[in-house]
Amino acid sequence: MKMPHHLRIMIQCFFVVSFLLGCSQTNETVKATEFKEYKNNKFSISYPIDWAVVEDSNDGSVAFNSPKESEEDFISEHIMVMSTSLPDEARAPMETYKNEIIETMKKRSPWLEVQNTSNLTVNGLSALEILFKGKRDNVNIALRLTVVAKGKTGFAIGFACQDGDLAKYASTIDKVTNSFKILE
Repeated sequence: MKMPHHLRIMIQCFFVVSFLLGCSQTNETVKATEFKEYKNNKFSISYPIDWAVVEDSNDGSVAFNSPKESEEDFISEHIMVMSTSLPDEARAPMETYKNEIIETMKKRSPWLEVQNTSNLTVNGLSALEILFKGKRDNVNIALRLTVVAKGKTGFAIGFACQDGDLAKYASTIDKVTNSFKILE
């Protein structure tokens, strides 16, 4: 089954904005202890209380940027959430669109390679998680993308960082992703 045009555009936009925000270059362990809830008219999600919220009124996306870890840390890890309206025929399980999502990402950024995919549940909804890795501008990058759909709305929740930093943020990413709730 071909991925709907709306979902393809949402994933492409997510990817572009994700890498514009950037990734840090430190290896210290990260432990987020307190979380705060972000809520708009489409979804709610919890994020580490010391992360900055950046809303984009043009596309309705929101990013949560980690604080600088040092003066040399000129860009930060971030979690981004984007939503889009889907046509009726897009209401199939996300697994149905896995290959199309991967193809779309690889067309946009041929340097990306899929490391693994998995099916999971986020607050009772089926979701698809894809881990991409690649080298861009001499930096090894990891992108963990979780795609969820309910009715006519699709969501992409992604985390981008330097490849070596993925493990240190795993607990935080899991807490944020598992807190995601669709409000519509």
